[in-house]
Amino acid sequence: MPPKLDVISVIKLFRPLLEKIDIDNVPEEPSHQMELLSENRQYIISGLEDCVLSVCRRNFKSKANGFYTFSYKEYEGQPIYFLNIYVNNSLFVSNSPGLRIERRRTIIHEFTHCIAAFLSIGRLLTDKLIDDLVKALISRVKINAEVHYQSLLIQFENAASTIALDIFPDEHFRLGYEDFDYSFSVVYKQLTLDRLIFEKYFTDDLRAKFINAIKKGNTANASAILRQALSELIANEAISADFINLRLREELIAYYYRKAS
Repeated sequence: MPPKLDVISVIKLFRPLLEKIDIDNVPEEPSHQMELLSENRQYIISGLEDCVLSVCRRNFKSKANGFYTFSYKEYEGQPIYFLNIYVNNSLFVSNSPGLRIERRRTIIHEFTHCIAAFLSIGRLLTDKLIDDLVKALISRVKINAEVHYQSLLIQFENAASTIALDIFPDEHFRLGYEDFDYSFSVVYKQLTLDRLIFEKYFTDDLRAKFINAIKKGNTANASAILRQALSELIANEAISADFINLRLREELIAYYYRKAS
């Protein structure tokens, strides 16, 4: 039985696999990017050594940005479980910032579905589970301190709603076979932007300046320091400003604010 995971351990386990997908170089069908989970010891420990992640882009008849499927095959008596991510070719007509954001958003969304499937497969492999997984996947396709803190939040309050940002609730991803007590919606948001990614741009120097501004009660300056990190973050990581504002308000501002307390 694989170890039980929380959000942090799920991110740590699966982010390296996600990072192998280059949003600007997804192969077009019939070519596929194939990642064998048997090549990583941690996936073997998690019971995923017979799993393969496949990624490609192709023409869609619908306007959907992407979808994923599960398939099961045997080769010389060896079971192979395929998680397949398909991305709409319409997202690759250019490398505009808007399309790059949509590509990354789509890939992470479908990859979060795959995580739910991986956790189900790793928990228990039976013929019934395989049949049920296929059916489930098919159905899815179809303080002053407090005043200062609130003041800082208000400066980032115009973030779009989670619906507008295509952030789906836990039940959208969950298959029902996972031994996972946390929210897959949180997993999606953490994969898209967590502190590890944010601090590539919100550097030690900027963090020190931010903390100093907060200690002085200068929230306007603190906000300006935060925003210094955003343009490069948006460009390099293909994350929308609205999504970044959302993550700042729901987690990141609170974390760095506590550092100044």
